[in-house]
Amino acid sequence: MDISKIWLLLVLAFFHMRGNRIFIQDWIAHHTYQKTNEIDSYYLRVANEINDSLSTLWFEEQETNELIHTDALKTLSIYLTCYLEDVIAKTGIFAAFRTIHTELYNQLLPFHADNDLTDYYAEDINSEDVAVLTWLFFSERNPHLFIDPRGRLIQLVTDLAYAILEEHYEVAPENEKLKLEYVLDEGANYFEVRNFIEKLVATNYLTAGEYNTNLNHLMQVAEIGRYQHDQNQLQQMIYRVRDNHFNNYRLHLYALKASEFVAAVIGKEHRLHDIVKTLGNRMNSFFEFVKTDELYVHVKHIGTKTAFKIFKDSIQQFVEPTETLSFYMEIVPWKDAWNLSGIMTVVNAEEINFDLPEQYEMTYRIEALNGKDKSLKKTEKQLKDMGKLFQSEHKAAVAFMEGKEVKEFATDFFKKYQQKYPSKEESPLPESNLDLTEDAQVTVFFNPKTGLEVFGGIAEFFPLKNNKFVEKDDQSEVPYARYFLNLLVEDFFPSELPKYYVNLFKAEVDKQFFFPLNDAVLDFFLRFYKRGTYFLGPFPLLK
Repeated sequence: MDISKIWLLLVLAFFHMRGNRIFIQDWIAHHTYQKTNEIDSYYLRVANEINDSLSTLWFEEQETNELIHTDALKTLSIYLTCYLEDVIAKTGIFAAFRTIHTELYNQLLPFHADNDLTDYYAEDINSEDVAVLTWLFFSERNPHLFIDPRGRLIQLVTDLAYAILEEHYEVAPENEKLKLEYVLDEGANYFEVRNFIEKLVATNYLTAGEYNTNLNHLMQVAEIGRYQHDQNQLQQMIYRVRDNHFNNYRLHLYALKASEFVAAVIGKEHRLHDIVKTLGNRMNSFFEFVKTDELYVHVKHIGTKTAFKIFKDSIQQFVEPTETLSFYMEIVPWKDAWNLSGIMTVVNAEEINFDLPEQYEMTYRIEALNGKDKSLKKTEKQLKDMGKLFQSEHKAAVAFMEGKEVKEFATDFFKKYQQKYPSKEESPLPESNLDLTEDAQVTVFFNPKTGLEVFGGIAEFFPLKNNKFVEKDDQSEVPYARYFLNLLVEDFFPSELPKYYVNLFKAEVDKQFFFPLNDAVLDFFLRFYKRGTYFLGPFPLLK
């Protein structure tokens, strides 16, 4: 071969190798500190060994092969090396994941029964942990693609990565610096606790990727750049976006809020555990001013008449009103009172509206603080009775019709409900603002949390006697498992729909699915893929 061609190949190989290397700045980007030491250099070598090994992977299926592009494998290699660092330093990140799973399902890990974990030691690294982490990594970054947790991709990555992790486990150094970064002082004040939660969830390998990606997306949506000319307004907007994200965003991990995951990391024995866990439980509602004293601003929730104490020092430049005023306030629990965390603005009587989904949730939560559940039970009973009526009429929780029939169908349903369950209170029928084409094939689903919901394009998923859109003599096999996955991974569908579907066609789905879906695995999937609707409701349909 011509010497110039050999030289060219060597140069290309060098640049390919260099482009595939993980550098110290890549590693340190997954940590809370910037100054590196020899321990970071050690783990960087481990990450590169894993990356070199994983870079040999290749799959015939194009869809799978596209998942393992260079940048993904580099990040995955860092991610799995951070797991090794976590276990050795006992920072408690993966231990928290396992603790939460055990509390929810009485099993150590998803996809693995405890009686199958014969060689599993919680204080050590384990191949089963690596398999779960690998599934989480790919699934979080490809939420509309279901990845078989026991498939070849997960198995091969696990085998290759774990072999290297196991080789280093006995000799890898403990990163004391990292461990100290994830320790919360038991005497920390509100802002120190809040900053600690954000720091941990935004830097640890298990949650940082999705948390930061979503926060950056919200920053773009808010068009933060518009405020560059005014630094005060810019900082206010950045804080506003971060505050909303902190209080509202639910992780793929069990649909938890950041504060709930961090509470599991610091552990129940920590003096601030309960405070940390509830710090993301923001109340957004309408309050009436009562009085002030040396420490607190006293207000009363207008809907439930419940008294609240707000720490005065959490409200900047508060001036005591000289007349009765109502406020819309966003407050979070802190010790034995509340802190303002967001907006506090004066509202007029006509602006106060408790007939909003968000305000129903606030009412339930405030009543629960007082050991009551009257409003919640009333709503649950209404939805339960409606569900019984729907089921008796259609022999299922789904009905099928054309778009032009939906409005009349809903009106008739609510009238039948009012006749069967008469109320002393006058209640107008819900108004429909659906924009449906007349001949659309519509599936009406009775959601036990939110009532009637309308979907197009899924009638074929339900080969039932009451489905006029399905050919009764069609002998072709129904892809139940594929339909279930469609309902599961698409954000558009609420958590209750795939749950209902898999229970309706349990035998058929289990026969076609990768493995039988027990209740624990199904709930884990619902929390992961449906974190936005998993905790939604219940909301009353008739006031």
